[in-house]
Amino acid sequence: MNGEIWTWDSVATATAIRAGVISSREATQSVIDRMHAVNPVLNAIAETLESEALAAADAADAASVRGEATGPLHGVPVTVKVNVDLAGHATTHGVVAFKDAVAKEDSASVANLRHAGAVIVGRTNIPTFCYRWFSSNALYGETRNPWGPSLSPGGSSGGAAAASATGIGSIAHGNDVAGSLRLPASACGIYGMRPTMGRLPSYNPAQAAEKSLCLQIAATEGVLARSVRDIEVGLRALERPDHRDPGFVPAPAASPGLDLPCRVALYTGEAEFGTDPEIVTALRQAARWLEEAGYVVEEAAPPRMAEMAELWMALLYAECSGETREFMLSVGDDAFRKAFHDTAGNLPVFDAAAEHQAWERRMTIQREWQMFFATYPIVLLPTSFQPTFPLQHDQEGPETMATIMRAFSVLSSTAGLALPSISVPAGMARNVPAGVQITAARFMDERCLAAARVMEGKVGPIRPIDPVWH
Repeated sequence: MNGEIWTWDSVATATAIRAGVISSREATQSVIDRMHAVNPVLNAIAETLESEALAAADAADAASVRGEATGPLHGVPVTVKVNVDLAGHATTHGVVAFKDAVAKEDSASVANLRHAGAVIVGRTNIPTFCYRWFSSNALYGETRNPWGPSLSPGGSSGGAAAASATGIGSIAHGNDVAGSLRLPASACGIYGMRPTMGRLPSYNPAQAAEKSLCLQIAATEGVLARSVRDIEVGLRALERPDHRDPGFVPAPAASPGLDLPCRVALYTGEAEFGTDPEIVTALRQAARWLEEAGYVVEEAAPPRMAEMAELWMALLYAECSGETREFMLSVGDDAFRKAFHDTAGNLPVFDAAAEHQAWERRMTIQREWQMFFATYPIVLLPTSFQPTFPLQHDQEGPETMATIMRAFSVLSSTAGLALPSISVPAGMARNVPAGVQITAARFMDERCLAAARVMEGKVGPIRPIDPVWH
């Protein structure tokens, strides 16, 4: 707990508030001051909530004085992604046409964070409709990576990752349907976890229609943070049941009887995806750390990685068709339209019969992965096969987009299978952070977290960074 309050993680902050060492107002003001200092160059926060946050902090302090029961994040400053409903504020999805679409109720994620006692200091930036891996839109502008002004922080939770990495809140809410939590975590040098689909409730009261099938099956809320224990406390806060989400699964915490350590399949992707050598080095170092902790690591390739990645992206784009596609393209910005067309151009086009067959093929691949997990309960993979890309790299044409999609195949394939995965900051590639990814079978989230804790012991504490812009 050395240094200014904004440098602490949420567990340390909550402990200090509970003990009366600091107040929530002090913690919140410290984070707000940090936000004012770094956000003008990062643009990680799309909407600041200074007055509301200070009022919530004062309410938290008053509750402490009254001796009321407090939640695990009582008085702790956090951020939420701007694509979830926050009562009294517009859920814009980064679209200018939605700038006045004010939500009347909190989303499931916001409601659960408030119930845990968290103080929301800001809403983090995203790509338009969250349909790019680069966090830029015409309404809020472009978020930059704190490790370099020309680098993307990833997407779609790019603002969330940049905020947590620089001390604008310790815990950042995000969500993931094709890598949107794990890619930004890797790019910004922090932890990011997508839990098993269904473990965290997800619902936006302001949504105009129900989610598409892909989103129902694999779009999950999640957490980004600078420590594994913050990932854990954030997940516990977000997993509170919300009856508005019929897909929520009230799964118990993993049994302590799990065999840990266990066998690990190490997949570098060098032969199939041409993984950057520095990422391979980080991955092999992570494998050694697990071996030192008693895990048995063997090189083995999980089933049909490239096929599943293309299949999942094709299903996502097949669902966004007809009137829905035309509407999104009409209100989205030029960069969104360019990225959308170039992505779609690199994917097979499904008619109704082919889409039906694609869902059947997904089940087959899912079964093969489950059988693979029976031998290897954990798979250790790159978070991305290539280092962080420059800003707007997805605007350079269809061939470049194909390279990007190939680099992120490891993200879209695991997301499409609805698996729990955590990105761990395990090294550097081309002088910027490179994460490694730990994936396990559905509802075996604790296996991911246990392995991440082992790696964290080697990586050491991650402190917020100042923007490193040479």
